[in-house]
Amino acid sequence: MKKTVSRKSWNAELNTDVCTRYINAKLTLTLCLEFRRINPKKGATGTYHDYGDPTRKSRKIVKWTDAEWLNWKASFVKSSEQFWSQKFWLLNNFSELELDDGGTKYRPNIDCYFKLKASDASFFTRSHYTIDVVRLDPSEKFFGSHSRLYDNLDLNPTVKARDSAGGAIMQKGGIHEVGHLLGLPHVDVGKAHCPTNANTNIKPCYGITDKDKSSIMGSGMVLRLKDADPWRLAMTTLLSKGSVTSGSDWKASKQIHYPRTMNEVAKNIHVTTKITR
Repeated sequence: MKKTVSRKSWNAELNTDVCTRYINAKLTLTLCLEFRRINPKKGATGTYHDYGDPTRKSRKIVKWTDAEWLNWKASFVKSSEQFWSQKFWLLNNFSELELDDGGTKYRPNIDCYFKLKASDASFFTRSHYTIDVVRLDPSEKFFGSHSRLYDNLDLNPTVKARDSAGGAIMQKGGIHEVGHLLGLPHVDVGKAHCPTNANTNIKPCYGITDKDKSSIMGSGMVLRLKDADPWRLAMTTLLSKGSVTSGSDWKASKQIHYPRTMNEVAKNIHVTTKITR
């Protein structure tokens, strides 16, 4: 069985045809992006404002070459997929996907995959988002990006914050922005210092403890279980079972969980190493 659903932020496909006593169901979130290269209006050089805001500082930009543009897009896709794909497993607490294999019933869990489709912006391409991308002059070391505006350095590790000992917290900004495109907020949104009904882009929203600052949705590169919520939402949507707000429905893990027999389910035994059935 293959089931699909399309949302504003992504498309999802659940594939249970691959399921066996050893293999889980495969859930793939696909993000379709149109990239639009921003070149100087006149000539080979020009300027562009941080965050695309004319009240912010302007930065020197240079014209994209075709080769550099193609290489940047390919690198963005590769880096994003490597970071977000096959990092989470969802624990199946429902009976919908159970299968018979060799006379024994198994309940598969969910392997979480991520795919990014990139194209140049055009009137004929259907995408979830259009992203503008500037190419900075070599003299520029910083550019104010956001989820719809990137620069050519967004795949380079950059110091985004400092921990309590003064150590640098590094982040690849483009990978952080993909998290936003999937629907993830900043790490501390919803806490007292970053209420949901206020500006969630202020500094405290990126974390005030070392642990929170180090999160990919803070200022670092660490994935947290909460970052699996887009896949959890996909499962609740595809099967109309469970809720993302429930801690027990499609619970996320960063460790592989293999399919379980009904006896293992009844005894709450989780299989995290491959065994011969």
